[in-house]
Amino acid sequence: MSSTKQHHLWLILGLITGVLFIWLTLSVYLQTNFVKEFDQIIATFIQTNRTPGKTSFFLFITTLGNPLPHIGFILLLVAWLIYSKHYRLLSFAALALLLDTSGNQVIKQLIERPRPLHKLISIGGYSFPSGHSTGTTVLLGSIMIIAAVLVKTNWRRWLIYLGSFMGILLIGISRIYLNVHYPTDVLGGFLLGTTIVLLTAYFVLPGKKELIQK
Repeated sequence: MSSTKQHHLWLILGLITGVLFIWLTLSVYLQTNFVKEFDQIIATFIQTNRTPGKTSFFLFITTLGNPLPHIGFILLLVAWLIYSKHYRLLSFAALALLLDTSGNQVIKQLIERPRPLHKLISIGGYSFPSGHSTGTTVLLGSIMIIAAVLVKTNWRRWLIYLGSFMGILLIGISRIYLNVHYPTDVLGGFLLGTTIVLLTAYFVLPGKKELIQK
């Protein structure tokens, strides 16, 4: 894919996910029938037949999105980008992560959605959008953008895409399984995180050829 087409794709997809996020946010705030039905169907599907083994698995998965591990992964990414002298990619990742932290908290305070009852772990704060889902989407989504720019081998690039996508998905499922978030919280986190990554990439990163040459 040419650099121009790639940039246009980032912009188009980012605008689409942004519009979907705004629509979902309004739906959650108004507690529409769609939100209630979607949450009930998805939560029932994921939470049915809980077992000690599945609970232990998702407890481990969800800890990977906790603040300390998350910060550790960010520091590793930042250190590698500095060591590799990819400063433009570093500015992209840093801005996306900053927008993630600030944007998620602002929206939580505006919507003020309480968390579900009967949580399997103790946690406070508001529910929409899921901070774990937003943060993981921004971090792993940034890695996917970096792979799109730097990794030349198709199979390696798609392996990174697949691993990142699975990480994002598992973190989101863990939050629903443990009943600390509604499914629409997780969906909102996915949409917000994707919007941040794509639009930041579009506005910050130059063309692929110019970036590699730098």
